[in-house]
Amino acid sequence: MTSPIQAATIAALSSDRCCWKEATFNDGLQHSRRFVRAYRKVQKAKATTLKDLRCKARLILLTSDEPDSMEASLARDVLTYTGAYA
Repeated sequence: MTSPIQAATIAALSSDRCCWKEATFNDGLQHSRRFVRAYRKVQKAKATTLKDLRCKARLILLTSDEPDSMEASLARDVLTYTGAYA
């Protein structure tokens, strides 16, 4: 069964991919808005399982501006601990 965090993570990742495939900014705007909505939904929800925590870590790495930030480091640690790849 897919949790709300996992569903929102899948929506965010697919809309991010679709956004970069569009030729113009206006074409990618709807995908960008979909990404923001899904990201906020994941951000507000609490992770109750390791799978949910792994999904949150993937989104943090996707949106992190600095790869050496504390958040990105913790996200990599979570993914390493749970056996997932970044």
